[in-house]
Amino acid sequence: MSTYPTGGHRPSRNGRPYVRRGAGQRRDTGPRRGPRRLLFGGRPGRDGDRGGPLLEFAAIFPVLLMVAVLAIEAFLAFVAAERLESAARAGARVAGTERLEGAEAAARHALPSWLDEAAVTSGGNDHGGFYVEVSYPLPIVFSSVGLDLTLTRRVEMPDV
Repeated sequence: MSTYPTGGHRPSRNGRPYVRRGAGQRRDTGPRRGPRRLLFGGRPGRDGDRGGPLLEFAAIFPVLLMVAVLAIEAFLAFVAAERLESAARAGARVAGTERLEGAEAAARHALPSWLDEAAVTSGGNDHGGFYVEVSYPLPIVFSSVGLDLTLTRRVEMPDV
């Protein structure tokens, strides 16, 4: 006697009769989705979205590139300003102790090699002290923009 109410057949979950299959047999479920389909964009029902992320990246990439270039330019400008300030301070210290002899040479010696063309001037100020001024055109990596800005740092030293 069968334990199944259908008369000895195993009941199915989807209303179709259960068919025992041997090894290597597969149930026919429609078009086969092979590994090639899965590797090259094969999520069923999303064929209209293919290439969307690539287009979004292509639209955003120039903006990201400009932000990166501007960040590099700003970094170089701040580094150059700091180096010019440091060189002007070094020259002003020498001017305060040696009365302008060697002030410009000390300022030039304090500059890094990539700022060798900086203009260094020194002299007396209105208060009986000394000043050292270091100027350099703004270092722009992409010079096609046409910005002609000059970084100038001036340090005054009182006569002690």
